[in-house]
Amino acid sequence: MTDHPVARQMLGYLFVRGGVHALAYAKALEELTSVDVKKMLPIPAIPDSAFKEAQPYTEQGLHGKLYRFSPDDFKDIGAIWQGEHPIDGTPLEVEEELPEGGSTDYPPEERAVSASGLNPEDLQEMAQRLMKNV
Repeated sequence: MTDHPVARQMLGYLFVRGGVHALAYAKALEELTSVDVKKMLPIPAIPDSAFKEAQPYTEQGLHGKLYRFSPDDFKDIGAIWQGEHPIDGTPLEVEEELPEGGSTDYPPEERAVSASGLNPEDLQEMAQRLMKNV
């Protein structure tokens, strides 16, 4: 719904990478339950490559790569993420290294200023106010 070229390129990337995670969840459900998820859920068969902004990323094979981001997390993911992509037969690969431009340096946590919900400091302040009036 946007004409902005950078937004469209970003959305193309997110379609492809989001599809990786949706497929990984489906493969995990199939492994755990032996249910054919494609038959159980009415999932539209629209390949990422149908979107011109996603085509460069599918051509790079990013729809078949699952990144671990940590040597300690998801060690057994290869038991699920194997075989071929159901749409185009691209080999499914678990990548041990971060993708180009990826970083494990997380910025320091910041207090949420626009998200819904309460942070611990707000709850503490409210509790202190309530206790003053008791």
